[in-house]
Amino acid sequence: MVTTTDPGYFLSIPWCATLLSDTSYKTVPSRFGQPTPDKRGEFFTRTLATSDTITACIYQTRQSPLSSQAQPLVPASGRNTSVGGTGKVEEVRCFLATRSGVNGFPGIAHGGFVAAVIDEVMGYLINANLTAARTEVGASAAKGQEASTNATVTVPMTGSGESTAPMSSVMTAELTIKYRRPVPTGEILLVRTWIEKTEGRKIVVRAAVEDQDGQVLSEGLALFIALRPGVGGPKVKRKRNGTGESAKM
Repeated sequence: MVTTTDPGYFLSIPWCATLLSDTSYKTVPSRFGQPTPDKRGEFFTRTLATSDTITACIYQTRQSPLSSQAQPLVPASGRNTSVGGTGKVEEVRCFLATRSGVNGFPGIAHGGFVAAVIDEVMGYLINANLTAARTEVGASAAKGQEASTNATVTVPMTGSGESTAPMSSVMTAELTIKYRRPVPTGEILLVRTWIEKTEGRKIVVRAAVEDQDGQVLSEGLALFIALRPGVGGPKVKRKRNGTGESAKM
């Protein structure tokens, strides 16, 4: 089986087709199976995108129905800038088909694989909101509104509070997984994630891995930290023998 991001694969499965017909969700591109020159995210863009691991994967997002009523963005020096218009992404859900290459026990996914999938989909949710914020800022600038380098961007989130810290990227600081039931391989899984709350640069996210009956198989609770402006990611100091020291955040 060839890996695919074609929604048609999931539309051929009745329970997936029912969920995909919900017009409050929008099917969106993901980085699954799409390696980049900088090798970012290769665990999902390449390593797990094989005929023996994840064979099919699509993402959907659901935006806040109130987003279209948000106030226009008007930057002001030294003030927070609320982001509306583009809309906050309230939920991301990921449909994926797995094979025996992710087994821990026969027919059961490895717990580390489950944790990695949860972390990946959570990260997609946060980045979707950051992208929405940047898009709104860019649209405002294109309309001739004067932006200030001292202004911060309020990233629209679905949970309690909004983050007013300037953000360019995020990293996982803590991830707790509760394994409720065995996660089967060779079947379609649904991963749902949403932001519970934000506080400064801290973002708390929840997720659930479900089967076709909506039964929760695993749950995730994570703390993400927004990197300070100008910080593009962790830096690893290389030793002469090629091994790496701890990443510096």
